[in-house]
Amino acid sequence: MNYEIIHKPSYSFLKVKLSPGQTIKAESGAMVYMTPGIDVETKMGSGFLSAISRRFFGGESFFFNVFKASVTGGEIGLAPELPGDVVGIDLTDTGLIVESGAYLASDETISIKPMFGGIRSFFGGEGIFLLEAFGNGKLFLNAYGGIIPIDVQGSYTIDTGHIVAFDKSLQYKIAKAGGSWKSTFFGGEGLVMEFTGHGRVLIQTRVPSGFLSWLTALLPN
Repeated sequence: MNYEIIHKPSYSFLKVKLSPGQTIKAESGAMVYMTPGIDVETKMGSGFLSAISRRFFGGESFFFNVFKASVTGGEIGLAPELPGDVVGIDLTDTGLIVESGAYLASDETISIKPMFGGIRSFFGGEGIFLLEAFGNGKLFLNAYGGIIPIDVQGSYTIDTGHIVAFDKSLQYKIAKAGGSWKSTFFGGEGLVMEFTGHGRVLIQTRVPSGFLSWLTALLPN
């Protein structure tokens, strides 16, 4: 698979060239275009109950679209819903935990399944339901805004709304920002993830709920 990410980092767009017989799996609705020579098949995620939990609690769709190149090969263009960056990650057996909504596409050798990451914050609507990505191959993630890698060596606290993905080697717990509901109500903060151990976290520089709050305040009553 050959790919190119253009218009980084604000309006990233993923172009994938597939040789005959090659496939790529993408989030439903991510396809912008495909050339002749590409066949598409819609598949349900890993298990019906898992798909339902992902649809109603994880923010992802029921289905993936699998694009396969015929004998002539072809090209497909993919884009996320929100403006921001896209990154390609070489995934290994160690796996990666991905925030719901950050998954864009992957090799078909990559398995995606939902996992429970905690409760959904009712302060600002940050979702902290997580997906587990495992297998060997290329994984493409998207974010709202830019993507910043953080090397955790010991401990680190990050607002849940800014989480994109993190290594499975990290331990984490979900807590109230500031350690009390007082800071949550009056300080404008919500929930955080407290990481410990050694590994990498990818964060996004903006939060969709923050933009929505800003936009809502401008609308007439």
